[in-house]
Amino acid sequence: MVWRNVVYKNGFYFIIIFISLYLIFSMTFYQFQRNQLFDQSKENLKNTTEEIYDQVLGQSSGFESDTDFHHVTIDEMEVLFAHDLSDYIDRHWAIQFLTQIEANGQVYQDQIDHQHQTYLITGVRSDDFSLVIYLSTARITEQLLPIKWALIFIAVLVIIVFILFTIRLSRRISSPLNQMKRSTHQIIAGDFDIKLPMETHDEIGELAMAFNRMSRQLGQKLTILLQEKEILSNVIGSIKDGVMTMNLDGETIISNQQADQFMADFYFEQNSEASQRLPDQFNHFFQLVIEQGKSQSFQINVQGRDWDIVITPLYRETIIRGAVAIVRDVTEQLKLDQLRETFIANVSHELRTPISLLQGYSEAIIDGVVETVEEQKDLALVIHDESQRMGRLVNDLLDLTRLKSGHLELNLQAIKIDSFIKKINEKFANQLQESKISFSYQIDPQLVYAWFDYDRMEQVMTNLIDNAIKHTPENGEIHLTVLKEKDQSTFILTDTGLGIPKTDLPFIFERFYMADKARSKHNNTSKGTGLGLAIVKQIIEEHNGSISVQSKQGEGTTFKFTLPLNND
Repeated sequence: MVWRNVVYKNGFYFIIIFISLYLIFSMTFYQFQRNQLFDQSKENLKNTTEEIYDQVLGQSSGFESDTDFHHVTIDEMEVLFAHDLSDYIDRHWAIQFLTQIEANGQVYQDQIDHQHQTYLITGVRSDDFSLVIYLSTARITEQLLPIKWALIFIAVLVIIVFILFTIRLSRRISSPLNQMKRSTHQIIAGDFDIKLPMETHDEIGELAMAFNRMSRQLGQKLTILLQEKEILSNVIGSIKDGVMTMNLDGETIISNQQADQFMADFYFEQNSEASQRLPDQFNHFFQLVIEQGKSQSFQINVQGRDWDIVITPLYRETIIRGAVAIVRDVTEQLKLDQLRETFIANVSHELRTPISLLQGYSEAIIDGVVETVEEQKDLALVIHDESQRMGRLVNDLLDLTRLKSGHLELNLQAIKIDSFIKKINEKFANQLQESKISFSYQIDPQLVYAWFDYDRMEQVMTNLIDNAIKHTPENGEIHLTVLKEKDQSTFILTDTGLGIPKTDLPFIFERFYMADKARSKHNNTSKGTGLGLAIVKQIIEEHNGSISVQSKQGEGTTFKFTLPLNND
């Protein structure tokens, strides 16, 4: 658009200013010339009147003395001569002027309007005669027409020349500016390989050279920044602790996977939607650090895990522009000694009961306390069941030890997900029906095959679904979702059971750890060893995957684990 062109805009303003000034100048000049012509005409009228008056007095006039009234034209001036005004006052309008002057031979001048015209008029009276000469101002104005047209012509000529000059200048300036504009959009789009032509060596040429230099330097600096950002991202991603940076508004700018998982659990616990904004409690810590301007540490418990949070303000010179938070899971550190003691106590407890039964029942048989064969068979059956329980415990311990030591070889192969899940469903069909629990599953259509050990993954699914059935009341629901996310497969098992207490969540994958047994609706069923979830976690990790759990008491539990889609 024309109005968006700075040359056209300034040119228009210049024309307005020029026209205004030129109007003032031309009107002043025109008025000056007009006044000069009027003064000259008045002077001519006066001089002519005096000459004729002197001639009449000297009887050298061209007018006969016996003539009563004369009206002649001399050089466009109208001359009236009369002996007696009273006789000729009605013969010509100009004679009215003579009646207003004294008969003393003095020349009088005036400007009179008559029949929509203006006249310059001079007159003189004596006792013997009267003389009046007048000239129409229209004749004077006609002499100003050449000046008026000359001024108009000069103005139009200057405006035309300036418009042509403005168009030429606009093209000369706008063309490189438009090229710079297009190049700027290319730079915004990420293309820094731009070189503007330097057609001139004036300011525009220097601007083009500076623009090319700026483009190259921006490209180099952006490359350096991207490299530094990639390095920083890799460093932050490799840190085991959660790392996240926030701006002054409390919005997360950079975070690693550990920090994202911590925030996801935090949002889940507070029943709020995940966003870039910090949760209320975390935001309170953040605001304290910003207000005090120094690093501080906080402790918080999220989903049953203890977290140590260190928030440090980030400065730009002396101004705080945000903060960085280090989130560290200290649950293991705080519970390490307790878990060691618990492990020894659990092993002793799990072995003491069957050993005591074996010892007591075997002594009863040896001592002949039982007399009948039926009684002996009953005791032998108890000894057999307890020995099997000890065998399962030992096998689970051996499996877990082999998994942790890496001595267990996995038979990795491409498994068809649909067939695998159907088999798991068939395996638990009777148990689900007896427990009056519905089971449903949903598989991502894009996920056809996954890479894992069939037997071990069946063991994982068996443990998880069996636990879900044990802790889900009648008419409850269990739902399995299998998704394809980037280069991994994700399994999400959700139940509507009693949930896991917050205090138990951090330890459910530990060996021999069993949550409150009162949660199970099958308290009379065979006891577990407390190793199932520990084995599940170890199998998932052997597949280079990960597993996590989220739970709320009275609402249900969700187990989520991921597996790579290939064997790399």
